[in-house]
Amino acid sequence: MEQGEYKVGLDTLLKILATFDLSIGDFFDESARSESVVQKYRSLSPTAQKEVESFIEFKRAQEEDGSWDSDSGESEGDDV
Repeated sequence: MEQGEYKVGLDTLLKILATFDLSIGDFFDESARSESVVQKYRSLSPTAQKEVESFIEFKRAQEEDGSWDSDSGESEGDDV
């Protein structure tokens, strides 16, 4: 399973989670990453937090207007 040699069915995954008393987020280590980002954000000064929020809004607007090319990871107007 770990090396991707075969796929695991949902029933097997649920049994693994129950055996080790894990949530899906814990199993895939999703909760640790999201908590880490939140903790980093909260440790910032209020001014820095506002800058982060502004950047998030900028990125959302960029994705909504289609100026971000998700395949290449570059903005359409970027020169490389």
